[in-house]
Amino acid sequence: MRPSSVGQSCYYFYIKRKKPIPLNVVGPQVRSLRLQRGWTQDRLAVRLQLLGWETSRESVNRLENQTRRVPDLELFALARILGVRTDDLFPRDTRKRLREFGPEYRVKLSRGQVPPGA
Repeated sequence: MRPSSVGQSCYYFYIKRKKPIPLNVVGPQVRSLRLQRGWTQDRLAVRLQLLGWETSRESVNRLENQTRRVPDLELFALARILGVRTDDLFPRDTRKRLREFGPEYRVKLSRGQVPPGA
């Protein structure tokens, strides 16, 4: 189906071509650590469930693909299951590149909060 006007065409191109904004920075490291252990996403999900974290294979997939946010407590569960420190879940240069991540990772502010540097 083709858009009927130029405006719709531009909108369609923008939506189809725009790279999604990552919702977490730990996804690629979680995938790498999981694969190093020879685990499937199902196996990681089951291990998290046995620890008491309610999750699914689909949720692990979305985490690894950076299409969902990761609650802080889930980081502790992941680190424990994967046998690493929580710092190991983050890219090595995260602290150095913190300002770079700002524009990509939108901060959700509660009412009345002021963004950093404002």
